[in-house]
Amino acid sequence: MNKVLPIMMAMALTAPLSLSAMQIASVNLTSANITSDAPKTNSDATVVVGSATKPEFTAHSAKDVSKAADAPDSANVLLKKRLHGLQQYQAAFNQTVTDAQGNIVHEAQGTLTMMRPNKLRWETTFPDETLLIADGEAVWNIDTFVEQVTIISQDQAIKDNPIVLLTANDDETWDSFVISKLDDAKASLTLEQYQIVPKSTDGQIKSLTLGFNSDGILSTLDMLDAQDQTSALVFSKQDLDFAIDTAKDNLFSVDVPQSYIIDDQR
Repeated sequence: MNKVLPIMMAMALTAPLSLSAMQIASVNLTSANITSDAPKTNSDATVVVGSATKPEFTAHSAKDVSKAADAPDSANVLLKKRLHGLQQYQAAFNQTVTDAQGNIVHEAQGTLTMMRPNKLRWETTFPDETLLIADGEAVWNIDTFVEQVTIISQDQAIKDNPIVLLTANDDETWDSFVISKLDDAKASLTLEQYQIVPKSTDGQIKSLTLGFNSDGILSTLDMLDAQDQTSALVFSKQDLDFAIDTAKDNLFSVDVPQSYIIDDQR
């Protein structure tokens, strides 16, 4: 199972996706008015998610960055405006992971919840129940099947990962990436797409492509990793204004059962 996207997403918090390159290389929307039920939180990490229809998508690699599109500075400004509307974001997702030859190697369904700054919750309900939480300081990967929790530093987890832009506001982080707005020849006819490429070549992610629908809502996310695997997420039931009762909802905190094994790698 490719877990790279889910973990990197949660780690970057912003945003996955499928994280499996780091062996945590184990880690996404149609109208702002569409709402979804907030994930149910409990010790077993069970979540109820509405089904999502998986539309077609186009994955873009780093070499496909549009040279004819807006200048980098202009693309930066436009993408920042789009993401500024994602102060909080919740959506159901369908995830498809394909290898370099285009073969499907993994599929998943679940819910993604993000909140600025730097908080993310990634839950899958199919084919397995998994839970990953980035709380701003650490990333918690909860495996209910083996009753184990792996904890890593969030700063290290999102290093050079473009998913971090989903929840990061600071210029220093944004300056670590080259951002291009895909021109009409490369972008989907129905989406406004931006490709993000790390300036460093040491990371596990080569490129990230974000697609926004006609309402300016994040609808797709494609991530190309160092193994040339593409993790594509299609979002539905997006909610940008869901209510959170901090006294009752522990969306971005972890209550580890006493029976669980804790592997703290921070």
